[in-house]
Amino acid sequence: MDQQEKPIERFFFELLLRLSLVSIVIVIVVDLWFTQFKETRSLLVNSIVLGSILLAFVVNRLGYFRSSVVLIGLLILVAMVYQSLVADTITTSSMAVVMVIGFGFSVLLNGKLSIALHALTIFCMVAVFAWLAMHPADYAKNNMGDIVIAGVTYLVLYSVISYSSFLLKKRYDEMFLSLREKNIELFEKSNEIEAQNEELLQSQQGLSELNNHLENLVNERTHEVKKQNEQLIRYAFSNAHHLRGPVARLLGLIQISKLDTELGYEILFDKIKAQTEEIDEVVRRINRELEV
Repeated sequence: MDQQEKPIERFFFELLLRLSLVSIVIVIVVDLWFTQFKETRSLLVNSIVLGSILLAFVVNRLGYFRSSVVLIGLLILVAMVYQSLVADTITTSSMAVVMVIGFGFSVLLNGKLSIALHALTIFCMVAVFAWLAMHPADYAKNNMGDIVIAGVTYLVLYSVISYSSFLLKKRYDEMFLSLREKNIELFEKSNEIEAQNEELLQSQQGLSELNNHLENLVNERTHEVKKQNEQLIRYAFSNAHHLRGPVARLLGLIQISKLDTELGYEILFDKIKAQTEEIDEVVRRINRELEV
C-alpha cells in the first residue's frame, strides 16, 4: 500500500478524476459528432485519456493513491506528447492538459517523486518543442522563432503554475502538521484531565468511605457513652434508693449508742453487722447491674 495520504488530497484527487471523466466524455461525444470516426489520432488520444482516468479510479480504490496519481499523469502526458508531435499545428489543448498535470503533481505528490515527475514533464515539453522547432514547416510555421517563443511561454507558465502549487501545498502541509500536533497535545491533555478526574473520583470515594467509617465510629462511641450514662444513672438511682436506707440506719444506730449508754453492745453490733451486710449486698447488686 502507498503511504497514507491526507484526507483533503484524496478528496481533491477523486473530485479531479470525476471532473476529468465528465470532461473527456463531453470531448469524445463532440469529437465523434463532428469527425464521424474519421480522425484516428483524436480518437486514440481521447481513448488513452479515458482509459487512464478509469484505471486511476480503480487503482485509487484499491488503496494505491500515489500510484494512481503517477499512472494517470504519465499516461496522459504520453498522450499529449503524441498529440503534439502528430498534429498539424501546435495544439494549445495539449499544453493546457500538461499544465493541469503539473498542477496535479505539485498538489497531490511531494518529495523526490514530485521533483522527478516535474523534471520528466519539462524534459518532454523541451523535447516536443525542440522537435517542432526543427520541423517548423510541418506545423504551419515559417520559422522556428514562433515555435521557440511558444515553447518558452509554455515552459514559463508550467514553471509558474507548478511552483505556485508547490508553495500552496507546502503551506498546507505545514498547517496540517501544526494542527495535527495541536490535536495530539489536546488529546494528551484530555487524557491527563481524564486521569486527574479519575484520581479525584477515587479520592472522593476514599473520603466518602472515610466519612462513613468515622460516622460509624462516632455512632459506636455515642452508643457506648449513652450506655455508660445509663449505667451511671442506674448507679445514681441505686445509690440514692438502695444504699441510702442502710446507711441512714447505721447512722441512726450510732446516734442511739451515743444517747443510750445502757444499750447492750452485742445487740448494737448485731444490728450494725446486719446493716453492713445489707450494704454489701446492695453494692454487689449495683456492680452486677453496671456490668450488664
